[in-house]
Amino acid sequence: MTQAFVQMPEGRRGRPFREEQDLPPQIQQALVLRAAGASWIDCAAGAGVDVRNLRKWRKHPQAEPFLNEQIRGNLQQAQTLFAEAAPKLAERLIKLGLDERVKGYTAVSAISEAFKILQTGVVNHQQREQIEAIKAQLTALEDGTPNVIDV
Repeated sequence: MTQAFVQMPEGRRGRPFREEQDLPPQIQQALVLRAAGASWIDCAAGAGVDVRNLRKWRKHPQAEPFLNEQIRGNLQQAQTLFAEAAPKLAERLIKLGLDERVKGYTAVSAISEAFKILQTGVVNHQQREQIEAIKAQLTALEDGTPNVIDV
C-alpha cells in the first residue's frame, strides 16, 4: 500500500508534516549512535528522545541515507586505522610465524594469515588492473575508436 503525499496550500496552519521537516539534531544524534552499533533503545536514550518518536523518524526519507552515510564514515575510519597499523601488524605477524618458541598451532595460524594477506593483495591488484583495462576499452568504444575488438 503506497501513500500519496499531497502538497498542502501555502496558507496551511499548524506544524509541518514530519516528512516536510529536516532531521532534528536529536534524531541525527540517535542515528549516529545506531551507526556506531547501539540498539535502537540505547540510541533513543542516548539522544534523549522517546523510542516511539525515533521509530517514526526512522521512516523519514532522509533517515536511511543519513544512517548509511554515518556507517560508511565509520567503515572508512576503521579502514584508515587498519592501514596505519598494517606495517606493525605485518612485522608482528612475521615474527610470530618465524619464532621457534611459539606453539605450532599459533605459528600455523600466523603463517596462514600472512599468506592470506599476500594472496588478497595480489588478487586485489589483478582485479584493479582488469578494471582499468575494461574502463579503457569502454572509453575506446564510447569514443568510437576502430581498433577495439569486441570479445
